Amino acid sequence: MWFPLFINLENKKVLVIGGGKIAAKKIRKILEYGADITVVTEDVAEKGLLQLENIKIESNRKIENDKSKIEKLVKGYFLVIAATDDEELNENVARICDSNGILINNVSSKIKMNAMFGGIVKNDEFQIAVSTGGKNCKRSRAMKSEIQKILDKIEK
Repeated sequence: MWFPLFINLENKKVLVIGGGKIAAKKIRKILEYGADITVVTEDVAEKGLLQLENIKIESNRKIENDKSKIEKLVKGYFLVIAATDDEELNENVARICDSNGILINNVSSKIKMNAMFGGIVKNDEFQIAVSTGGKNCKRSRAMKSEIQKILDKIEK
């Protein structure tokens, strides 16, 4: 069971490994929270990443699935998002981060990580996160939609 928690990401170092659609989605989700985001990827597949402001992109950089190299890469980061299309690499990054006390979100797994993103619903007054613990994203989206309707009513 996952414990819901809100974290201040302002000026925290966040590493995103991968440059595809899912990486971009995660980056867009946390960008407005003031994180210091670095993206390391062999290829920026999601070209929209290049238009985002306030992120550093290190492209053309192959991420080797080697324990010592991964440890060196993730050292000093508060949160790491493993968002490559290589499930084994993502799991190794997750294992290394977890054993080093680094928050890790692994897009390849619903359980092999220690930090999960909830669906966020907000207005000027409230911020609510919804999660099914990775079990049913469709139901989570439906719940977000219903909560948004309630927030819209309250705001008026």
